[in-house]
Amino acid sequence: MRRDGTVGRLLSRAFAVLVALIVGSGLAELAAVLVQHRAVQQLTGEVQPLQLANAELRAVLTDAQRGLRGYLLTGDEQMLDTYYVARSDFTVAGDELRRLSDRDHLASADDQIAKANLWWAVAERQRLEPPRSNAAIQYAEQGKPLFQNFITANEDLRFVLAARADNLRNQATALQAAAIAVVSVLTVAAAVAAVVTAVRTSRRITRPLGAVVETLDHVRDGKLDARADVTSGPAEIRAVAEAVNAAAEQSEHIRRHEEQVSARLQALDTVKTDFMSTVSHELRTPLTSISGYLELMRDSEPGELSDAQRRMVEVISRNTKRLRDLIEDILTLSRIESGTYTSDRTPLDLAKLVDKAVVAIGPVAAKGSVGLHLDIRGPLPVRGDGAQLDRVLDNLLSNAVKFTPAEGTVTVHVERRADRAVLKVADTGMGIPSDEQQALFVRFFRATNAIKQAVPGTGLGLAIVRTIIDNHSGTITVESTENVGTTVTVSLPAETA
Repeated sequence: MRRDGTVGRLLSRAFAVLVALIVGSGLAELAAVLVQHRAVQQLTGEVQPLQLANAELRAVLTDAQRGLRGYLLTGDEQMLDTYYVARSDFTVAGDELRRLSDRDHLASADDQIAKANLWWAVAERQRLEPPRSNAAIQYAEQGKPLFQNFITANEDLRFVLAARADNLRNQATALQAAAIAVVSVLTVAAAVAAVVTAVRTSRRITRPLGAVVETLDHVRDGKLDARADVTSGPAEIRAVAEAVNAAAEQSEHIRRHEEQVSARLQALDTVKTDFMSTVSHELRTPLTSISGYLELMRDSEPGELSDAQRRMVEVISRNTKRLRDLIEDILTLSRIESGTYTSDRTPLDLAKLVDKAVVAIGPVAAKGSVGLHLDIRGPLPVRGDGAQLDRVLDNLLSNAVKFTPAEGTVTVHVERRADRAVLKVADTGMGIPSDEQQALFVRFFRATNAIKQAVPGTGLGLAIVRTIIDNHSGTITVESTENVGTTVTVSLPAETA
C-alpha cells in the first residue's frame, strides 16, 4: 500500500460519503421541520380560528332560539333581550365566519348562513305573534326543520374542520417520524463507512480511526457529549473526527431543542391549569354575593315582590346555581389535573346517602313528570368521602332525570354483593349512541343526540365522577341503548357491618 496517496484517496471518498450523509441528515431534518411548521401554522392560524367562528355562529343562533322560546312560553318580554342580542351578534359572527373561510370552506359557510337567515325570517314572524297563540305555535313548527337544517350544516362544517385538523396533526407526526428514520439511517451508514475505511488502512491510522468509530458509536447510542480526538492521526482521520463531532453537536442541538419544546409545553399546561383555578376562584366570590342577595329577595315578605318579579328571581337563582356548579366542576378539574384532588375516606352508610340523594332529586323529577323507583337493601357500610359520594349520586341522578322524557322512569337499586356495595341507576331516557360510549368519561364530551336536542350540560360531570370512584378503589360502567335508556353501575368495596 502506498504511503499516503492511496490512503488519502480512500479516505477522501469516505469523507465525501460522510459529509453527504451529514448534509442529507441536516437537509432532511430541516425539510421536515419546515413542513411540520407549515402544518402547525395552518392548524393554529386557519383551521382552529375557523372552528371557533363556526362554534360561535351556532352559539349565537342557539341563544336566539332559547330567548324566543322562553318569551313565547312565559310571555316575559325581558327574555327577548337574549334574542335581540343574538340577532345583533349574528351579523358579526357570520361576517367573521366568511372572513376566515378559505375557498374550500366558503361555500359551506355561505350555505350555513343562508339556512340561518331562513330561520331568522320565520323567527321574526313568530316574535310578532302573541305568546302561546296558535300562530306562534305554527311558526314554531315551521322554524324547527329550518333550525335543524342550520345545525346540520354547522355540524357538517365542524366535522370537515375536525378531519382537516386531524390530518394536519397526522402529517406533522409522520414527518417527524420520517425525519428521525432518515437521520438514523444516515448515521448508521456513516458508521459503516467509517468501519470499512478502518479495515482498509494501515496500522498508522488504525488506532485513531478506531477511536473515531468508537466515538461515533457512543453518539449513536445516545451519548451526545462524546467527542473524537481531532489532534492525532493523519489529516484525513482528523477530518473524519471533525465530521463526527459536527454530527454529535447537531444531534445534541436537536435534543436540547426537543427538551426546550417539552419544557414549554409543560409550562403552557401549568399556565392553563393556574388560569382555570384563578378564574374559577375569582368568579366564585361575586357569585356568592349574588346568591346571598337572591336569598334575601326570595325570603322577603309577601307583597314586596310581584309574581312576575318572583319568577324572574327564580330564573336568576337557577342560572346562578348552574354557574356555581360549573365553577365547582372547573375547580375540581383543576385539582384533578394538579394531582391535589384526594378523598378523605371515613365509615358511612351508602344506603342512607342514596336515600337522601333521591329525596333531594324528587322535586326535579316531579316537575319533569319522571317517576322515581327506589330499591335500597341496607344498611350498606363503606369507607368513603361523604361529600364526594354525594356529588357522585347527585350527578348520576340528575343526569338520569335530565335525559328522561316526561312519563319516563328512573330506577335506583342498591345492594351488597359479596364484598362489594353495588349501586345501579337506570333510566328510560334518550340513551347514548353506541359509537360514542367509549368517550363518556372524557372531559367536555357530550353525546351528539344531547347536543341536537339542546340538553344543557358541560361534559365535566362523568369525568369527575370517574376520578372520585377511582379514588375510592371502585369501578363504574355504563350500558346504554339509544332511545331505550341507560344504566350506570357503581361498585365500591363494602365494609364489615
